[in-house]
Amino acid sequence: MIYEGGDVLGPERMRRPYDFFLAMFPMDQLVRMVQLTTTKLTARGMAPTSAGEVLKFLGVCVLATRYEFGSRADLWATRARSKYMLAPAFGERTGMSRRRFDALWSCLTFSLQVDDANDSEASRWQLVTDFVTSINAHRASRVTASDLLCVDESMCKWYGQGGHWIHRGLPMYVAIDRKPENGCEIQNAACGRSGIMLNLSVVTTAEHRQGTAESEDDDLPHGTVVLKKLVAPWAGPRRVVCADSFFASVTTAQQLLAMGLRFIGVVKTATRGYPMGTLSKLPLEDRGEHAAYIHKTVDGVVDLMAVLWVDRERRYFISSTSSTLPGVPYERVRWRQEGDRAERVVLTIAQPQVVETYYKSCAQIDQHNRCRQDDLRLEHKLVTHDWSMRVNLSLLGMCIVDAWMLYSGARGGAAELTQKQFYEDLAAELIDNTYDSVGLRARGAPDGAGDAVAVPPMRYGLGIHLTPTLKRRAGASANEADQCAQRRCRVCKKGRSTLVCSAFRDGKHVDVYCCGPKTGRLCWDQHLREAHDLDV
Repeated sequence: MIYEGGDVLGPERMRRPYDFFLAMFPMDQLVRMVQLTTTKLTARGMAPTSAGEVLKFLGVCVLATRYEFGSRADLWATRARSKYMLAPAFGERTGMSRRRFDALWSCLTFSLQVDDANDSEASRWQLVTDFVTSINAHRASRVTASDLLCVDESMCKWYGQGGHWIHRGLPMYVAIDRKPENGCEIQNAACGRSGIMLNLSVVTTAEHRQGTAESEDDDLPHGTVVLKKLVAPWAGPRRVVCADSFFASVTTAQQLLAMGLRFIGVVKTATRGYPMGTLSKLPLEDRGEHAAYIHKTVDGVVDLMAVLWVDRERRYFISSTSSTLPGVPYERVRWRQEGDRAERVVLTIAQPQVVETYYKSCAQIDQHNRCRQDDLRLEHKLVTHDWSMRVNLSLLGMCIVDAWMLYSGARGGAAELTQKQFYEDLAAELIDNTYDSVGLRARGAPDGAGDAVAVPPMRYGLGIHLTPTLKRRAGASANEADQCAQRRCRVCKKGRSTLVCSAFRDGKHVDVYCCGPKTGRLCWDQHLREAHDLDV
């Protein structure tokens, strides 16, 4: 739950997807991105950015996930490849030129890298640390979790350079057979009812963890240490933490009890203190059967419970809460061969309350991951060779999915937007944001000005761009006739270019040639400022 004073913002003004996104995105992170990105832009001689433009850039990124394209340049195409499809024409529709988008893409910075002179693991992790810290601080101060907490891991897709064996690329490359993607692993805690991410922890190497350790938990299992760190902001109330076998053990349950938290987890390999040998020998065969052992304190109070429950295979639980009283049976529809016919049958499996509580919340992070990877698809649509950009985009995707979770949870059955429609509306509202003009209100037109023709203001890069000249080289060879003509750049008088300004001709109607941005010269920027009075 997020306390924002209700869902109504004013007369006939309800929260939009843009408002839900701003509620889940840390504002200090937005300020940091503007400052760091502006520093890089000005160092390259480009115009500085603003919070409104950064939000617009994020909106264009979200909008790009709604299209099928081969390269990002296709999104700015004004002519469709097929007569039955519309051209994306992002430049005309969003007001952000491809050149400005590429400039922001290459300069966008999420975190401050203090030790940028070396390639150590600690220095490279600084490229994402500030973003993770901002998300965790925002959730701890703004979000009130429910009575259930889910702890699991997420994968950020990356197949480029990286690994602990090389000081380049992703510092810690993780490949797990049961995960659909390899790359950067992020361990996280989420609300067990809404699915909103609450705390994130990027998995690093053992050497880096030892160098940055802050607590005296070296004698505890690693899964226990990570779990305590993830749920620490919500310790105290009688909340129930549900986690998989990476975190679950008897030690974990005891440590969380000392923090005021209850625990339910699946035990597989961490069996120290757990009656695995005894439970594994019990003659339980039918699905739905269960058995339990309890542990009592010196005062005779039950504090821990080991539960065996039979589904398709035996599953072992360690719990410090709930009971083995009959819970609500779960039903699954499955195909079965009945004689000569295959029929759909309903399987009803009994389960105790402790198992019901666990499976009620344990899949929240997996559902969150599917929304980010399969529905939003930021990682699949926007290709990058920079590992930090990939991880930061995944963190951005988590904030966007959190906004969707908040919207669907706040509206419930009255929600009008599907997940796809939510992302589409969010992209449109981010692109058309008025963040930089907060506090200004539109005024009515003065008397007598109603008949005046409104001239739309010229936007950066809209309508004026570099385009290949239509002239061809003059020569006897047929190959030369197929090549664009080259002329000296009108600005620097040195380079030769085949690109001309699309909106400017001198008095003799001669094309004005300019060096392109790939040459590294700023001739095109200077031409826009001097000839077209554009602030670039």
